[in-house]
Amino acid sequence: MKLVPIYRVRTFVVPEYLENVIKGVLQIDDLKYGNYKNVAWHSSEGVEQFVPSEDAVPTEGEVGGRTKVTSIRLEFSIPKDDMLLKRIIEEGIYPNHPWDEPVVQVTEEREARKHM
Repeated sequence: MKLVPIYRVRTFVVPEYLENVIKGVLQIDDLKYGNYKNVAWHSSEGVEQFVPSEDAVPTEGEVGGRTKVTSIRLEFSIPKDDMLLKRIIEEGIYPNHPWDEPVVQVTEEREARKHM
């Protein structure tokens, strides 16, 4: 067993764009985890809410009005590599996500790997 430093990346996306975001990320990295690739987790549907500000360009809802939409939490891990992280967010998630400002959360963690 080895503990490996990683970035855990989470984003929330409407169901009809989930596969687009996953495919966009996989064009940058194959999301390898031990002896497996294309490893990602996603939740069942939940609810996301927001109020677009005057500077927003909302895909859903209107400026100043509260909007609620169905959303799925997508999560995956990558090696702790700043350039890879930047490419995944800027080239994999942003162009394939429908929102003007997608929620993308990144944490630094360590994962236990049985097989390297």
